[in-house]
Amino acid sequence: MSDQNVPFKRRMRDRLRPVILTLDSLGATPLSVSVAGLVITAFSGLIVGSGHLFWGGIVFLLGSAFDMLDGDLARLQGTVSARGAFLDSCFDRLGEAFLLAGLTWHLATRGEPAGWTLVLIVITLTGSLTTSYVRARAEGVGETCFVGWLQRTERVILLVAMLLLGRWTITPVLAFLAVATMATTLQRLVHVAAKLPGPMSREPEEEDPWQ
Repeated sequence: MSDQNVPFKRRMRDRLRPVILTLDSLGATPLSVSVAGLVITAFSGLIVGSGHLFWGGIVFLLGSAFDMLDGDLARLQGTVSARGAFLDSCFDRLGEAFLLAGLTWHLATRGEPAGWTLVLIVITLTGSLTTSYVRARAEGVGETCFVGWLQRTERVILLVAMLLLGRWTITPVLAFLAVATMATTLQRLVHVAAKLPGPMSREPEEEDPWQ
C-alpha cells in the first residue's frame, strides 16, 4: 500500500463502517463478501462486453467496493487469516481480468480498427498481473514490497472513469495504464532485487600440496 493511499482508504473505511456492521449483523462472512465482489465484477465484464460501458463501470465500481469490506469485516469478526488474504488478492486480479476481457469482446465485435487498443488491453492486463506477482514473489522469498506508482486503487479509479466518460477515453486511458502498470512492475523488480543477496563469491580453492 502506497503512503498516498492511506488517508483515502482510511476515510472510505470510516464511511463504510455502518455497512460493515450491517453485514456482520446479517451473518455475512469475509469469504462470502469476497465471492460476492468477484461475481459482481465478473457481471460487469458481461455488461461491458454487451456495449453498455457506463453501466458496466457502475457495476465494476460496486464490485470493487467489496474489496474494502471483506478485510474490515474479518478484523471485526476476528477471522483474519492468510487464506482470506490470499483469496481476496486472487479475486481482485480475476475481477480486473473479467472487465478487460469484456472490453476486448466489445471492441472486437464492433468491427472498428481497434488493433492498438486491443494491444494496450493486453499490456495493461499483463502489467496488472505482474505488479501483484512481483510483490507476492518477494514475500515468498522473505522480503516485503509496498512501493508502487500505480496500485489497484488507482487502476480501479481510472478504469471506472474511462467507462463512465465514454468511448473516446478508452484508448488514452489504456495507454496510460499500459505504461504505468509496466513501469510499476519494473519499479518493484528493481526495489526487491536491490534488497536480495546476489551470488556468493567462491573462495579460491587451496592448492593440492601433492601435485
